[in-house]
Amino acid sequence: MKINGTRINHITLAVPAGEHVKVRSFYGELLGLEEIPRPDSLNAVYDLMWFKFLDILLHIDFTPPWTVPAENRHVALEITDLPTVRRYLESKGATIREAVLMPDRDRFYLLDPFGNYFELLEMKK
Repeated sequence: MKINGTRINHITLAVPAGEHVKVRSFYGELLGLEEIPRPDSLNAVYDLMWFKFLDILLHIDFTPPWTVPAENRHVALEITDLPTVRRYLESKGATIREAVLMPDRDRFYLLDPFGNYFELLEMKK
């Protein structure tokens, strides 16, 4: 059987309990993502924040236990005007890591305050 998916609905990232202010600062202010209300049924069970992230949701989960994320796990985002985005992030003190050079794309890694990696890339024309 083949599963006929239509799109990715959401991505969940774990962060330490109680770090709501840091999450709003990074995802809401620095990245400019819109916070979305969660269903009341989830609020009774989970400690989550949701952000609109392109055409999907980014779920930030504060529910213990939390462990430091592995460096090889990341979300890759294809963006436009990568140099301008990088200069903006650097001017705000964001944590940037270099990526191995590839012939068909420019890229780097952005870390959130908890060690979650985002690969930001722009394909070369």
